[in-house]
Amino acid sequence: MIDSYGAFDHIFQTKLDSWVLIQKNLHEVFSQREFDLLYRTERVFNPSERIIVFLSFENSYASLGGLAAVARILPKKLMEIGEKVVFVTPFHSANSAVLKARDKGILKLKFSDAVFHLCNYEGVLNCYEDTSSDIPSFHLEIKNHFNAGDNPYFYNEISDEKLLFDSLAFSASVPYAMNRLGYASNLIFHAHDWETAPISITSKYAVISNLLNQARTVLTLHNSFDAGIPDEFKMLFFNKLIPGHTILQCSLPLLNGPLTTVSTPFAHELRHDPIQKGIFTDHLQSYFSINPPVGIENGMFEEPTCPFSDSAISKAFKKNFSAILGQKQNFREKFIGQLCTCTDPAIIGKLTIEEGCTAPIFFMSGRLDIMQKGFDIIFYAFERLPRGSAKLFFCPSSASNTQNLSFFRECAERCSGDITIWPFRISNNQYKSFLQGSSFLLMPSFYEPFGAATEGLIRGVPVIARGTGGLWVQINPCNQVNTPQFYGSIFAGKKSRILPTGILFREDYPDDLAEYKWRDLLNLPLESRIENPLFCSMVDSAHNALLTAIDLYKKPQEYAAMILNGTENVKSFSWDKNVCKYRKVYDIVCNRGI
Repeated sequence: MIDSYGAFDHIFQTKLDSWVLIQKNLHEVFSQREFDLLYRTERVFNPSERIIVFLSFENSYASLGGLAAVARILPKKLMEIGEKVVFVTPFHSANSAVLKARDKGILKLKFSDAVFHLCNYEGVLNCYEDTSSDIPSFHLEIKNHFNAGDNPYFYNEISDEKLLFDSLAFSASVPYAMNRLGYASNLIFHAHDWETAPISITSKYAVISNLLNQARTVLTLHNSFDAGIPDEFKMLFFNKLIPGHTILQCSLPLLNGPLTTVSTPFAHELRHDPIQKGIFTDHLQSYFSINPPVGIENGMFEEPTCPFSDSAISKAFKKNFSAILGQKQNFREKFIGQLCTCTDPAIIGKLTIEEGCTAPIFFMSGRLDIMQKGFDIIFYAFERLPRGSAKLFFCPSSASNTQNLSFFRECAERCSGDITIWPFRISNNQYKSFLQGSSFLLMPSFYEPFGAATEGLIRGVPVIARGTGGLWVQINPCNQVNTPQFYGSIFAGKKSRILPTGILFREDYPDDLAEYKWRDLLNLPLESRIENPLFCSMVDSAHNALLTAIDLYKKPQEYAAMILNGTENVKSFSWDKNVCKYRKVYDIVCNRGI
């Protein structure tokens, strides 16, 4: 079994030791007078009194993906090891859960109608305190901002510019809120993703204007998303044309510590994977070449509670898997019953599962993001299977793009009886129940910074995934997997994979050709992607993985052993090493960050 964290300790420490602050970047943004003022104030930064200000666009009420889970867990874990932590997030005024928390008095008004300025921008700020939180937690409301709805990133209008403006306004408001709340000295802003990255700029303006005494910034990327910033926004919020065409190009050079991301393989991919370095992060490569991203693996997003009885697990350790298999069959029957009784008119296709059917049921879910998730890989691969040999349940949580949904609908029609699609968000309880009842969880992502494979393993579901990002860390494959050359030796420190928890697949395609094929692939409609040789290679490898899974499912003892391995392996995904590594990053900020 892999030590999911220790395997990469040497890479983490090497990158940490090599990080350097490039003062030239500060001189490119600030005048000599401003630089001197920053330097004088930051020289009296007191590391023993540091306060970690955790900034996240998502929170436990306004949640979309893994960031919300990290925002819920990591600040508490940092506090448990002795760090002083404050959590700050937008007040999403059109989000139903946020409004419910406010109406119940959980989010209690701390101060209101406070006018604040940053350069040429003026806003009116309300601040709510989360009275249910174990740490000081504040939601900042600015009129006409953060009103997207239950999806905090999506606006019906042109979303990119509205979200960009929201992000800049939030980063402008945070220093004022911290001052008003009594936090003005020895601050380390820990920003997350591009939406909060501008704090590396706005906090320095706050120090220059004497709004804050000392403030430094680090950033964690949970994805490779970025946003362009027009000159008019730079002049509004910064009063100067800061170098860079995107938020990250402007913000990264002003960080006071290493840029981190949520897995070591993804940190490596940001510089070397053709889809990242050639497309999504090509504009950041000059920064990455000086200070490469540092990977810190996430812990579990929930407590690892095994779905099987203690006696079943005890027998399984003695190679008696009958109890686990029996309980797994009960989960399967409950799952099938829920599928058959739901009559929602939006459901596409219906599974034909006759009594005594032994075909595995593949489960696949997530937001319908065709630029990342690779769901179409599985549909092409699944169509190649003999009809009736397997079943597929697909639950895209956001299916507003009807054009893309039509592709999956047509596939379901061609595989009538073998595919059902629920194109809407299911409840957390349904998700857990469906996972437990399925035979395999599918994760065919083009890239996956960390991923949720552990959510399947914890519920007794082996995972089939494309080898990328954090999925390399979470899954011990039972099969031989192609490893692209660009990974070099980063997997050399891993222990032998003797306890498989799933199946990994990876296309065999030359690295030097992949970048050009990725550009073509991502511009193609779903129905034409199969004409792309890189995509076709992905489908071939996924098809082989599905065949391997079908064959494994026919061997109950081996299948049950894989289930047991998974429920045991997730216990190694502790936050303990995670928070200690972040603490080392904060130490770098204190000692070398100015």
